[in-house]
Amino acid sequence: MKQELSKSKKLIFMIVMCLSNIAIMGTTFYSVIMTKLYANYAEWAVNLAMALPGIIGLFACLAAGKISDMMNKKWMFIVGLVLFALTGASFALLPSNIGLVVMASFNGGLCYGMVSVSAVGIISDTFSDEGERSKALGIYNGVMALVGAVLALVYGFVGDLNWRMAPSPNWFTLVVAVLALLFVPSCPPIKSAAETGEKIKGPKGWAKHLIPLALAFFIVSFAAMSVFTYIDLYVSGNNLGTSSFTGMLSSIQTISSFVCCTAFGWVYEKLKTRITIPAYALIAAGIFIMYFVPSKPTAVIGCIMFGMGWGTVYSFWFFRATVVVPENMVGTATGIVTTANSLSYFPMPYVMSALMAFMHTDNFRDLFIIYGGIVAAACVLSIIINIRKKDVETA
Repeated sequence: MKQELSKSKKLIFMIVMCLSNIAIMGTTFYSVIMTKLYANYAEWAVNLAMALPGIIGLFACLAAGKISDMMNKKWMFIVGLVLFALTGASFALLPSNIGLVVMASFNGGLCYGMVSVSAVGIISDTFSDEGERSKALGIYNGVMALVGAVLALVYGFVGDLNWRMAPSPNWFTLVVAVLALLFVPSCPPIKSAAETGEKIKGPKGWAKHLIPLALAFFIVSFAAMSVFTYIDLYVSGNNLGTSSFTGMLSSIQTISSFVCCTAFGWVYEKLKTRITIPAYALIAAGIFIMYFVPSKPTAVIGCIMFGMGWGTVYSFWFFRATVVVPENMVGTATGIVTTANSLSYFPMPYVMSALMAFMHTDNFRDLFIIYGGIVAAACVLSIIINIRKKDVETA
């Protein structure tokens, strides 16, 4: 650890980092007040506001990754938190104007990149020990899901009182920024070997590890999250219930992900890179169960398995990105895998529509065999890679 922290300071530090997830999950307030937005503004403008966080986030993640390797990550983190508080101002304090709504959306995507990349970099810098880092990142990712669930409830409650006040809870990030100023250690950039004449810790040939990692993130995230993002189509298409049942499945998946994200560090200590094998297997099995036996009980079981596998592999991707590159490139690596995650969401609706047209079906469940097959193939590939890796190590 670059700066040894006491147990109490570690606890406060992790609380601050977990609370920063508000800036990552905070743009979800749009979904809570979507009907009000469409009722008050032009459809094209609302669609743009909904799409902008993801689009801007792509570029922001890449840029933030590179910049965070060149400056103190703590200051990027704090600036991102402060800027994100402004996403509540355009609705609550200023006259109704779609331009402000779009600007708030743009700002949300920008802050997502700044906070998400710098947060992972700060945790990586603070916990240089691989075991401690894996546990810290697992907890951080697990709490992210819980923060998203809590924010949805808070946004809904405030939105019922006044829809324009719905994003006002985002002002809490100002409190988080102050806490970060006090309790987050300074994380200055690590100078290159050319600048210091000293060897930088970390593996050589990092690209051959990071590029496949980002590709795995993109492909598996695309297949797995296609299922979960449109799970309501599965519920309605197979007469399993109403939106309340869909909401319950979402909660089940969130809780399962939280549990496995939190336990990631301890499981990783036992399995190392082999942890991806059971994770992929759980996701694929959950999808196949819902495909072959569509019912309420199997939907619940499938979402539990899906959540467990997703929470595990999601934590692995981010953690692994911090250990396959030299210390002075952690920010860049985090930016790359975060971008891969964001990119995976773009083709989802288009591929889904194309596949349903190709298969001549209007039941989303019919696509599960394809999505599950992609994740199962990733599981088999992970088995092969780990077997070959073991052979190399014992040769």
